Amino acid sequence: MSSENSKKSEANSVSRASGAGRVATDAANERTAEKKPAKPRIKSARSLASLETLLDSIASGETPKPEWIRTQGECRLDRLSPEALSHTLTRLHSSVLRGFKAKNIKIKGKKTRSKFWRTVARHGFHDFSDFGWTKCYDSPFVANYDYITPYRKGGLEAVDPYMVYSAVLGTHEYSVEDFVNTKLCQGVDTIVEPMSGTAEFCYHGHFRYPEFRYLMFDLDEDAKRHVEALPWLEGAEHQYVIANALDDEIWQHAKSYTSSRSLCYIGKQSHHLFDAKQLYRLLDVATRHVDYFMLETPQVSLVSDMDEADDLTRPEMEDAGFETHLINEDDGTPNSFTNQMSFRLEISDKKGERTLFQYPF
Repeated sequence: MSSENSKKSEANSVSRASGAGRVATDAANERTAEKKPAKPRIKSARSLASLETLLDSIASGETPKPEWIRTQGECRLDRLSPEALSHTLTRLHSSVLRGFKAKNIKIKGKKTRSKFWRTVARHGFHDFSDFGWTKCYDSPFVANYDYITPYRKGGLEAVDPYMVYSAVLGTHEYSVEDFVNTKLCQGVDTIVEPMSGTAEFCYHGHFRYPEFRYLMFDLDEDAKRHVEALPWLEGAEHQYVIANALDDEIWQHAKSYTSSRSLCYIGKQSHHLFDAKQLYRLLDVATRHVDYFMLETPQVSLVSDMDEADDLTRPEMEDAGFETHLINEDDGTPNSFTNQMSFRLEISDKKGERTLFQYPF
């Protein structure tokens, strides 16, 4: 798997691939000028009773489905019984476009906190970004983000590597919507995600823009199987191809696959796998075949300042009893131009450690 995106990183390199300075067509401008009725961004509930009233109103169609529901004050989900919590989370999932924000949750004790996290994660919400408890945009599918329960039952060997990877390195901070709504990227109807790994950018994006085409490619066949096994909206046009991002053929396919205009996104740690010549090759071949090319870059730092290991342990991992690190290999001296590294994603507990992924392959 090659596509990686550290949390809280900055997407600060945006370039127009071909036809620089070309303005959007009149047709594209007309499409974007059509304003849809504004949906309420956030609805708040300050008590459990007011939350039930709000959910009833949304279910009846009286209140439009908001992007978020925010619980405040005495609207404490952590005080609900297991049965009531499950019922409320099920209703929440069908009542929001993006998720819910619950900064008023205060749970003491690792076991109780872990149980709450696992329950929410099994009901279709994750907290892998700073946005709040999140679902795919208006998704009808109740995803299971709980990778902790398998660990509790079977230890490190029972952990799904792709679920851990998605939690700590997946693309959750940035979305298709962030780019296609800009003045730069008008008329896009095809999304290309090279070195896609678990392909959150395309998968999450297709819920918001089901009419787009989505092309993903990577060298990891297990990642391909993982993504293809996910529930996609009926009729969504998507392909996951096993291919090298440096090969002309896959980019030619991307160009022929594009209906109108294409947007390509590459997460920041993916291009670190290349040396300077390979990175130049990637930029050259990609920008000749896609319309808009987005390369997420890290904050500038000296190679000598880079740590030997990045601690990616999340709170639910710590509560469960294991840690996650991105560890530089001894023979992986970073390239001064690209920060090319040889590293591994590793989980560990008191009983041992397990390497989930080795980079490069």
